[in-house]
Amino acid sequence: MMRWGTAYAPLEADRLAERTDYAVIGPSDGRRRVLRTTMQPFSAVCHIGRDFGAGGLSGCTAFLIGPRLMLTAGHCLYSLKRGRGPGRILVTPARNGTERPFGSQWARSWYVPPAFMRRPVPSSDWGVLHLSRPFAGIAPFTPLALSNATLAQIRSNQLLSISGYPSDKPRGEMWTHQERLDRFGTHLLSYSVDTCPGQSGAPIWVSRADGSPGVIGVHTRGPTVSAQGPWGCRPGAPFAPPSHFNAGVRLTPGLIAAAHAAKQGRGPLRRPRRE
Repeated sequence: MMRWGTAYAPLEADRLAERTDYAVIGPSDGRRRVLRTTMQPFSAVCHIGRDFGAGGLSGCTAFLIGPRLMLTAGHCLYSLKRGRGPGRILVTPARNGTERPFGSQWARSWYVPPAFMRRPVPSSDWGVLHLSRPFAGIAPFTPLALSNATLAQIRSNQLLSISGYPSDKPRGEMWTHQERLDRFGTHLLSYSVDTCPGQSGAPIWVSRADGSPGVIGVHTRGPTVSAQGPWGCRPGAPFAPPSHFNAGVRLTPGLIAAAHAAKQGRGPLRRPRRE
């Protein structure tokens, strides 16, 4: 069995703090801004701006798992409200406010599982983007399809990290937070990491024993919103009560294979209809 280090705060202290912090954003916002976005693994986290034809670019997060291959949330690539995908998507790795240290480029193509477009369920909320050219100088995340035993080990002695572009912060700022994995199933991961809208599609990653980052899931959602909006993510919105968790799609051998198959123009993914 692969061994996992304890790269972050001791779990005992983390669990003690979480007695009052199971919210999307808890009593004390645990997120911190990433200032050195060009460092690994943050350089592989990308801000994506989606053009649905309204004259602006709405934000989501994605991440590189190969020189020209990216993962994100399915709902970032296919609008359930509009019933179609965006007309174009601008990809900016390691964006830091107005700074674009590696530049930007328009995605060449993008795909989501057909099941997500027919009848969206949490396990199908993922998709891939392809680039026309690599971004020089960026080391992609290593995708990991971990066993239940290894996930149980991570839950006991390590923290998860989620890094992305939350919409409650100034546009283009990357923020990150680390907390624990609470439970996992065949296709989903649940955790108490603080996130807000805009971080959909962000990598759920862990630090391996050698210190290198490995991504184990795609962040996709939080609990049902409060009457004032996402829990703790808007002025006046209350914090989520205990037992509310964020969740993401677990990387599996099948998902990773489907993502790479789409890169070759084959497999079960479908390109959403554009405007």
